[in-house]
Amino acid sequence: MSVEGTTRGGVPGAFRKGATFGGFRIERTLGHGGMGIVYLATELRLERQVALKVIRTELAGDDDFRARFRSESLTAASVEHPHVVTIFGAGERDGLLYVAMRYVPGRDLGRLVAADGALPPNDAAALIGQVADGLDAVHAAGLVHRDVKPHNVIVGEYDDAYLTDFGLAKAMAATTGLTTTGQVIGTVDYMAPEQIEGQRVDARTDVYALGGVLFHAITGRVPFDERESSAKMWAHVHEPPPSAGGRRAGILDPVIRRAMAKDPIDRYPSAGDLGRAAIAATRGEAVTEPEHVVGSGEAAPLPETIRLSRDPALPPTDPRPRPGRPSRVVAFVLALLLIAGLGTAAAVGLPDVSRNVKTATAVGATTATPDGVTVPSLVGQPLDVAQQRLDELGLHPSEESTGIFGVLFPSDWDVCETSPAGGSVVSPGSTVKLVVDRPDTC
Repeated sequence: MSVEGTTRGGVPGAFRKGATFGGFRIERTLGHGGMGIVYLATELRLERQVALKVIRTELAGDDDFRARFRSESLTAASVEHPHVVTIFGAGERDGLLYVAMRYVPGRDLGRLVAADGALPPNDAAALIGQVADGLDAVHAAGLVHRDVKPHNVIVGEYDDAYLTDFGLAKAMAATTGLTTTGQVIGTVDYMAPEQIEGQRVDARTDVYALGGVLFHAITGRVPFDERESSAKMWAHVHEPPPSAGGRRAGILDPVIRRAMAKDPIDRYPSAGDLGRAAIAATRGEAVTEPEHVVGSGEAAPLPETIRLSRDPALPPTDPRPRPGRPSRVVAFVLALLLIAGLGTAAAVGLPDVSRNVKTATAVGATTATPDGVTVPSLVGQPLDVAQQRLDELGLHPSEESTGIFGVLFPSDWDVCETSPAGGSVVSPGSTVKLVVDRPDTC
């Protein structure tokens, strides 16, 4: 089926009012984003209004993106929740990819705050609580949003909040991780440290971003607002979360601090836990529902990285010294080099020294001691194969990559280094770090 009508300025995917595309009639443009253009359109077959997102042609022409787009769209369409914008369908016409979603009249949270100013803490907490419930549904479906920000929160006519654009950021990252202009895909203002460093992401990556959205809602500012992009990324990785300040907004500071903790283990285990904590804080009440993990599949945290608050009314404290993370600075510098287009960064990992690691008597030994498991030699193997071998031995793989958005397809990455090294003897259930990079670049 060909596109009828005229495209705006001759740009593919930019349609004028009245044009028809894929069974939809374009009514007007709703907005532009990093992935494409969103239109208010009428679905001719059902005579209903929808929000129609037409994906940028340079993304649609990428085979990896197209494959991931189809897969993620199917999963995203299965998510049904009162505070999640429903996806009616996705498809392709004349080489253009599109997503048809429920149209929610209203403004996104970013425009709302820009026009009306910062929200009162109780109103902001109520909106964030609704978005958090929607995020829990997304995480339960095995998806990590990866781009939670005010502009992806629609506030309807009756002050109901709706989460949108989930399931698409991962498809976008399946290309090169960068746009054609060399800019980071995603929103640096709300990006979690592990996302910047190219480490594993899970539901708590979105919790971090949602904490940043809460900060924006009650202050009218983005976190670390006086920094340029590279300095802002550094701040997200290294500096304490910003304070909302003031007597009223300050009541949410403890909630924001925990949501935006640098280490995922110190954050709320689910978005819903963050939402309930925010609402309770504005009411001066204690949270009565125990904290719990809702993420499944890719959104599920690794078991050894989960810590639930004993007193859900307050953020937990950890008097024990946290182990140093020397690789964080290295990963951050590599991320900046990648963004600046200064060349291909090689994977660099600093081995962790653990008290329960012993050195095997022979290099590449595969035998196990009575009280330990021998780490196999995995260097040069595809990541998915290495992960399977560690799983079979009862060990937990944890990958580290130089990519801004982490590992999307394990079979596309090779193991460059392991920590502990192959041949080391570790306790059952230990975590083995896999430093990975693209094949032939280790």
